[in-house]
Amino acid sequence: MTVQVLSRRSSVLRDRPNPTLFGDGELIVNLNVAEPGLFFRDSTGSGLVKAGPIFIGTSAPNSPPAGFSSYSTGESWLDKSSTFIFKIYDGTGWQTPKAVASTSTSGFPSNPTDGQLHYDKSAPGLYIYNSTTASWVAV
Repeated sequence: MTVQVLSRRSSVLRDRPNPTLFGDGELIVNLNVAEPGLFFRDSTGSGLVKAGPIFIGTSAPNSPPAGFSSYSTGESWLDKSSTFIFKIYDGTGWQTPKAVASTSTSGFPSNPTDGQLHYDKSAPGLYIYNSTTASWVAV
């Protein structure tokens, strides 16, 4: 018995497939080294799921898009723009898990997120960022 394995591929940077243009169970691969990905469509037939890998960069993945412009729920991104903040797309926006921590001997991180912990080795002291007051508070 012959088994047909369906797959399509692209090497174009940020070329995400449009899920309405391929079948159930069909795998789509983007092999561009700057932003690779393995994709399939969800059971609605119109939603795209990115199975991996985690994107690492200073701006959100798929920006600007070369293909399908949507993100998939559960897609993840390691944001290198400040202190390597891990973010997960929840279907409407990028969310930051609250167990974020950093250390340094010279000042606080730039672009902190609410609830971020920072240990200052030179003080020494542990601080938490409060976005309401835009300040670091000693813990």
